[in-house]
Amino acid sequence: MAASICRKLWSAVVPFTCQVLLPPYNRHMQRLASVLNKTHRYRQPKTLTVAGTTGISYALFGFLFDKKEETDPLTQLYRDARLAHMRQELKKADSLYHDALKLADDLVQTKKITEAKFLTARTLFYDGLADIAMQTGEIETAETLYKETMRGCLMQGMDQNHNAMVEMSLKLASIYAMKGQKLEAEEGYKFCLSAQVPKLEATDKLLKATDAKKVNQIPGLIPATEMEQSEKDTAALLGMVLTSYGRFLLYEKRYTEALPLFEKARFFAEHTLGTDTNQYLVVLNDIATLYIVTKNLDKAEEVLKTGIKLSDKHKLQEKAMLFCNLGAVYLRKGDISSAVTQCQLGLQSAKEFDHKMAFKMAEACLKKGESVLAAKSK
Repeated sequence: MAASICRKLWSAVVPFTCQVLLPPYNRHMQRLASVLNKTHRYRQPKTLTVAGTTGISYALFGFLFDKKEETDPLTQLYRDARLAHMRQELKKADSLYHDALKLADDLVQTKKITEAKFLTARTLFYDGLADIAMQTGEIETAETLYKETMRGCLMQGMDQNHNAMVEMSLKLASIYAMKGQKLEAEEGYKFCLSAQVPKLEATDKLLKATDAKKVNQIPGLIPATEMEQSEKDTAALLGMVLTSYGRFLLYEKRYTEALPLFEKARFFAEHTLGTDTNQYLVVLNDIATLYIVTKNLDKAEEVLKTGIKLSDKHKLQEKAMLFCNLGAVYLRKGDISSAVTQCQLGLQSAKEFDHKMAFKMAEACLKKGESVLAAKSK
């Protein structure tokens, strides 16, 4: 089953046979030339859709840098590109990744680096460019580059169920969802789940809890503080998969299927990232959104107030979104005065944290509330 899903998810990555057969490098470089030219025409981001694939760096970094500090030009270019990328200096990062690709090509042509190091470097650079393409709305380019990155990882001997491969598979599934390729998207999400679930001893019990209320009643789960870092990374990635798949189901109006996934994502966020993180609040906001669209307004209000209390305590920027959604709850309840108050708080928080999406939501909420109040006063 997993192989069948992979076959569709990774089409054009590698021929999927018992033994991976790989076409010559030059053929792939010709196919990618136009794609790389597109990424070099940098555009300002439309939306921040995806985080960097840090798993690739961790998994392959040792191959490129021999697990010790080096200061050669190629290594330094990659580090500079990653730093710029982490700081969201996307134009600079894009340029540095391209410079690094050119340098790597020159070095391998003059036999100053081995083919193996060249392959690893190229894989890392494609991954960075793919993330930038996603962040700037170039999803077709991102799709091609993620597939090429995965191909490079497989050539390095990485297992298809490795966390880094699963993370890129998750990004491909999200791309398919954005493109309206629902079947491919869902198969991708299911593959990611099937890859992550067996990696954690306690996960099987958790995923069998079809009722969201049972999540916190499962005994024997390992506290985050007692987990190895690799286990935390695996659990955190599973949480990302659950959240993304849940959002897909929410968009498809498959609400009863989405809620258990969100609740499980909440569990993993709590036990791997902590309740003092924006990521945990994002999951709470997803749960509240589902309750809002299913008209379970009291539940939505309860979840949002929990999130706001945490965000006040830990000074988290997602508070702005929570205020806006709480305002939306009060609008639906007909409590216009409370709705306006919450949306004003959302606007204030959005300004404080420069949260552009929350700012737009708060403005829309206030406009709606004011129009309702104006209509009532007539």
